Amino acid sequence: MVEKIWLKSWPKGVTKNLEFPEKPITWTIAKHAQNSPTRTAVNYYGRVISYSELDQLVNRFASSLVDLGIRHGDRISLYMENCPQFIIAMLGGCKIGAVIVPSNPMFLGDELVYQLTDAGAETIILQDDLFPVFNSVWKRTPVANVIATNRKEFLPQDPTLPPHHTLLTASIKTPGAIRFIDMLSRDSREINEEPVIDDLALLQYTAETTCTPKGAMITHRNLLFNTAVSANWFDGRLGDIHLSVLPLFEATGLVHSMCMPFYSGGTMILLARYDSETVLKAIELYRCTHWASIATMNIAILNYPGVRNRDLTSLRCCLSGGSPKVVQAFCELTGGASLGGGYGLSQTISQVTLSPMDNPRPGSVGIPVHETEIKIVDIDDWDKELPLGSEGELMVKGPQVMLGYWNRPRETRLALHDGWLATGDVARLDQDGFVYLVGRKKEIIKASGFLIFPQQVENFLCEHPAVAEAAVVGIPDPYRIETVKAYVVLRQEYVGSVSQRDIIEWSRQKMAAYKYPRIIEFVPELPHNGTGKVNRFLLNEWDKRF
Repeated sequence: MVEKIWLKSWPKGVTKNLEFPEKPITWTIAKHAQNSPTRTAVNYYGRVISYSELDQLVNRFASSLVDLGIRHGDRISLYMENCPQFIIAMLGGCKIGAVIVPSNPMFLGDELVYQLTDAGAETIILQDDLFPVFNSVWKRTPVANVIATNRKEFLPQDPTLPPHHTLLTASIKTPGAIRFIDMLSRDSREINEEPVIDDLALLQYTAETTCTPKGAMITHRNLLFNTAVSANWFDGRLGDIHLSVLPLFEATGLVHSMCMPFYSGGTMILLARYDSETVLKAIELYRCTHWASIATMNIAILNYPGVRNRDLTSLRCCLSGGSPKVVQAFCELTGGASLGGGYGLSQTISQVTLSPMDNPRPGSVGIPVHETEIKIVDIDDWDKELPLGSEGELMVKGPQVMLGYWNRPRETRLALHDGWLATGDVARLDQDGFVYLVGRKKEIIKASGFLIFPQQVENFLCEHPAVAEAAVVGIPDPYRIETVKAYVVLRQEYVGSVSQRDIIEWSRQKMAAYKYPRIIEFVPELPHNGTGKVNRFLLNEWDKRF
């Protein structure tokens, strides 16, 4: 096995030996409530919740769950967008040892039925405007307890930031449901069976675009480990201000936008959804120091009218992705904020690798984080480790790796080998321990006998000054078997002045003859899933239109 060559690239100021309390995240919040009761834990459009109040709300909600008969190991679905109720419900469920099942609020009926049934969730906590979706399929699920909330219940009378328009819709009746706010009015009492660090905390369902989603079994240790990694790597300090706009139902948002601020004693500036103007106002008003985002958000900010007249200099550390030119432009815009990318999965509850903030390497997703090992193996033979620099499947081993897939022993055996997780991602490792993603095994395009990874082509395309975003798929070709097609979102200033042929001819000069796209289609935007990744399944469906 390749030695831990990445240690020579370890960032300065980040300890290699990670220590954290072997207690669930609820214990950390209780300690903050005891030591700094008035410090703000959550700020929701101006509604301030201190650590003391948050701890009280969590305890009350946990007690109410027990009164409903919910016990250690029971599964609870959270079918909500970002709001304080999501935080209270998750922490309250964790407090009694229940297993949280974050459900994508964009799910429609059949998707929701699948997840609730697969998880065996008998309790769902949802925002009332999603109740009609759930109610239409309720009888097809194992759900017995429905707890409903209106997200305006925690909005202040005079918001300090413009609430997203979805927050201002009228309340919807939820017959048969318990009111969330009533769950908070009961007195809290001592919880007899609080979880321990190695108990199951989450069923984090994979965001699959090519096959059936599976529930990754995440323990409190898995979650707390990557939370501690985040705080250590991104210099999380007591009193930091974190802009929390990533969806909390997915791994990156949960770890970096919620758990990490709580772990380090910071403040969440919580937004329901992304909106460029609101994000800019939040950074300026609250002097945010940290922001975990995705590349599309950074691109939107960079392209926002008048953004260079806004003051974003309070930002100190940002977690995101994107092309090197996006990273450079964002750093310049913020006056030198560190912007680091990374790589992770639902099965590892976010990061496996992160970019050293003091020495990022363009095109790389960074180096393995604390106590994490990786190796590159043959795509068709996991027992055959490949030499340095070779492209093969990325295998991961570390404290963040899931226990396995919920009720799927066969899939677990196929994914885990002596503690090593087969990621399904093709990557290479350079001489300094930096990891470069090449693509997904399942997304390989086979053209004229050559293997093409969409991400490689997309990275090249994003170097074109006119290209804001690109996504590549393989389409049938009578001669080449498959050929490369690219969907391209142009930067606004180039719309009408650059043609598809221009992009194709430029690509011919940048890529091997078998690799460059033969077909370019301009689109106003790309389809993304809840985690911000391009949904390639929908891209393939687009091609069936013709």
